[in-house]
Amino acid sequence: MTGGVPQRVAQRAEERAASKRDAIVRVAEGLGVGARAEGERIVLEGRGLLTRWLRDARLRNIGREA
Repeated sequence: MTGGVPQRVAQRAEERAASKRDAIVRVAEGLGVGARAEGERIVLEGRGLLTRWLRDARLRNIGREA
């Protein structure tokens, strides 16, 4: 195995992860929740977010559906 293969695999994995984070942000915003990606984290904000999180399965399952 050449030295470039692991780097390309790691780069592709990071690209997929970044794409997934972007998709999660878009879905959250579509549900009316403020969202932004901060590095590897996704921050959700909004009034009554905890209550919505507990009541709305779409919000809880964003990562699975995005």
